[in-house]
Amino acid sequence: MKVKFISPSMVREEGEMFVHELWYPLLTFPILAVHTPDDVEVEIIDEAIEAIDFDDPVDLVGITSMTHSAPRAYQVADEYRKRGIKTVMGGFHASALPEEALEHVDTVVIGEGEETWPVVVEDFKKRQLKTRYTSPGLFDMTKYKIPRVELLTKYLSPVDQYKPPYYPSLNVIEVSRGCPNRCSFCAVTNFHGARHRFRRVEDVLNEIRHRKLQNRMRFFPFCDDNLYGSKTYFIELLKGLKKLNINWFSQISINVARSPDLLRMMEDSGCQTVCFGIESINQQSIDSVNKFTNKVEQYDELFERVKKYKINIAFTMILGLDYDDETIFEKTYNWLEKHLDSIILVNPHILTPYPGTPLYRQLIEENRIIDRNWSHYDHRQVVYQPRLMSPETLLNGYRWLMGKVKAVNYSNWQKRYQRQG
Repeated sequence: MKVKFISPSMVREEGEMFVHELWYPLLTFPILAVHTPDDVEVEIIDEAIEAIDFDDPVDLVGITSMTHSAPRAYQVADEYRKRGIKTVMGGFHASALPEEALEHVDTVVIGEGEETWPVVVEDFKKRQLKTRYTSPGLFDMTKYKIPRVELLTKYLSPVDQYKPPYYPSLNVIEVSRGCPNRCSFCAVTNFHGARHRFRRVEDVLNEIRHRKLQNRMRFFPFCDDNLYGSKTYFIELLKGLKKLNINWFSQISINVARSPDLLRMMEDSGCQTVCFGIESINQQSIDSVNKFTNKVEQYDELFERVKKYKINIAFTMILGLDYDDETIFEKTYNWLEKHLDSIILVNPHILTPYPGTPLYRQLIEENRIIDRNWSHYDHRQVVYQPRLMSPETLLNGYRWLMGKVKAVNYSNWQKRYQRQG
């Protein structure tokens, strides 16, 4: 029996394919592969790199999708179903809208797949495949198995195709899942739960040792949405990382910058870059999406504190929140100018209401969703009616700001990359 896992790309108007920039490979399928029975052959296809051969013999196809790639995921599923091949879909979008997904696939897996995927495979073998499987609960991260990232090594030769600015390919590590914050725009809480769940620190360290030996690289990106979910756990992790002689990157709460002791420990443990979700310089807008940990009045002080250590700063921002008007773009850039020479990356996004989130439900209730083409839910397009400006103003302001920061992003990254190697 052969299973083919497919991560679809995106599709634009009139069927045009669009390949999005890769930061590092998704762990979804390497994780499911390690939970697949040993007698099943597994292949992973990342369509952002490799075209799908629909005529290649396969017994079962598994597809994952974020909202922006859902239309392409449905096209892929339709093609396989035409050939009589069973298709299974999971991930954030299918879990939020299972009935929609079932219009295109035979089976939907709702929630995390570690415990449900083996059941799917066994039911398929017995020709008893159900239309819907739901995770029995949040996965116990102490039972986490090392993902089979070696299935992606085909993308490393002859040229490493996972080649973003500063992430080596196959060293990506997952430490935790879930988030205790209740930001209304975020799909993480809906899928992974409203509390942090952690792997055993020693298990994480053992995986890093294994990857370091296997891939001969010292840089490790952590794919966690927020690595700083528990101070006690974080300190234990940092103490372990310090002994491994590595460099690392992660998204992390700006709260970590409130503690000079933690920043010193991060530097000592090999932290190279942190990415803060600062979201906005408008406190009313931040409060409107329930991100109460962020205080704009403290940003300058916290950034200056981080800069005292050998830690690069990156951050993401959201434009088009409910208290943003047409002045937000110039105000944001004027604020950014004070920090552009000291950060490695600024990544502004347009607010995107993902299905399943409180934000999406709010905008549905207020009749403010103006575009239901999921391909447009990519942070670069306006799919809703902003509260204090027109959709056109938001789109043009976002593009203006992106034009301003793009050259600075590249220049700053080059300087740091050349200095740090």
